[in-house]
Amino acid sequence: MITKQFILSFSFRMNTKVFVKWCMEGITLSNVCIAFYIRLSMEDRNLNEEGKEESDSVQNQRDLLYHFVQSKEEFNHAKIETFIDDGFSGTNFQRPAIQRLLEKAKKKEVDCIIVKDLSRFGRNYVEVSDYLDQIFPFLGVRFISINDRYDSDEIRGKTSGIDVAFKNILYGYYSKDLSKKVQSGKMTKALKGDYLSPYAPFGYKKAEENKNRLVVESDTAKIVKRIFHMACLGMTSTEIANILNVEQVKTPSMYKKEQGIRRSWNVVGTQAIWDNPTIGRILRDERYLGKVIYGKRYRPKVGSTKTIKVPKENWIVVENTHEPLVTKEIFEKAQKVMKSYKEKEYQKGRYLFSGKLRCGVCGHLLRRNNKISARYYCGTKKMNQLSTCMSERIDEEKVEEVVFTIIKNYIKVFMEKEKYKKKNAVNEISKLKEQIEIYEKSLLQCKNRKSDCYDQYINERITREEYLQYRKSVVEKQEELEQTITQLEERILEEKKRQKEHSNAENLNDYLLVEHLTREMVEELIESVYVYHNYSIHIQWKFKAFQQLG
Repeated sequence: MITKQFILSFSFRMNTKVFVKWCMEGITLSNVCIAFYIRLSMEDRNLNEEGKEESDSVQNQRDLLYHFVQSKEEFNHAKIETFIDDGFSGTNFQRPAIQRLLEKAKKKEVDCIIVKDLSRFGRNYVEVSDYLDQIFPFLGVRFISINDRYDSDEIRGKTSGIDVAFKNILYGYYSKDLSKKVQSGKMTKALKGDYLSPYAPFGYKKAEENKNRLVVESDTAKIVKRIFHMACLGMTSTEIANILNVEQVKTPSMYKKEQGIRRSWNVVGTQAIWDNPTIGRILRDERYLGKVIYGKRYRPKVGSTKTIKVPKENWIVVENTHEPLVTKEIFEKAQKVMKSYKEKEYQKGRYLFSGKLRCGVCGHLLRRNNKISARYYCGTKKMNQLSTCMSERIDEEKVEEVVFTIIKNYIKVFMEKEKYKKKNAVNEISKLKEQIEIYEKSLLQCKNRKSDCYDQYINERITREEYLQYRKSVVEKQEELEQTITQLEERILEEKKRQKEHSNAENLNDYLLVEHLTREMVEELIESVYVYHNYSIHIQWKFKAFQQLG
């Protein structure tokens, strides 16, 4: 329990209300709770800015606070709890750790708060003054700022004083001035093409040697490329999301969660899901074209959590800053498809087989009626009754069904062949690498023999003529081995190129997931569809790989 001697020595240092509270409730020193509050803002992390020689690191602040407490006999047996806001601005109190601390203070679970300086607690003059002069005295919470030599016990019912108020004002102005300098610095970096966002876009990661540069992240990049491919096939965002969810493809939020990034995500049960907005954001993101984009939104004032959109013409856009994941053609095609998601083919006057269906006899384009249940017919037969062209009208739905079936069958055959080719390519590359290892060992032996020969010549064990003759034969052998290794490496590059072509061809698998034939599929794969009597069909392929299948 608190002793008489302790009361006499300590009562002069303590806030009267806190002291009375402790005595009335019979609180022992071991029950007294001291809260260390530590804040590290983003600018504190950069030693090169604002002439800083030492970072206000979390550890530095913690060491200072512990040293202070250990130097004070009154705190010898007090319980200490630490609250840390790492990477948060002091211009407002929307910080997780400070909110927890203030909640504990309201519940009378904290008796004393200690900070390195007032700017750690906050940089908003009005709010900080409210806490020091009104809220903490009312709650009976002692507040100590070490570097400012401020101790609320020494105020004894008075306001915090002109010096503290002046410092709070200075801290507020410092935040505003610093914000302008930070924005100016970011603007300069953005104009150079530096990537400044805290997280890399899905499909990329930050380069280890330079955090302001993006490099391709192979696993997620494949997903992004596939999303663009499916969009170019005419799939809607809903269809793409459904396919990825059925296949249980990891979402951007899942990857971020694995990296330790904590946010609230769109989930079903415990599983994050693909949805329309996510697909749409990816398809509209111009960073996949190799661009850095900065300044899409801005905060109207320092410390504000509200952001305002900036007109596109005022964005900072720097091209060719990193490897693009899609070509400009693919990106623009995806934009067109997204724009037409809600439009029907017939509403645009552009039909599924426009410019593709031809008469199998005369080769002319078939004509289409304008009715909802569309039918095609050959105009030649009308003009020439002696023509052997088909006279019956062709139902569009039946042609679509037949063509779609043929396409899927071709894809299955093609993918089986590609699978076999890929397996052979992998085996071939493995064999070539083994051969290179053998030749590289022989090359190393040649170099060693050449070196040994030179040593023998220097030590006069062989004559100059013998040295030159032996060296010539070794050099010839070395050049022969180097040439062979180069040829083998070129063959490996060729095989890898074939593998890449196979990887691109694997996108055809997505066609098998589509429930119906789309205009985009027809345009990409088909040159012409020749229709004969009884719906006998021959397809002239635009896709070269299908041409080889016959």
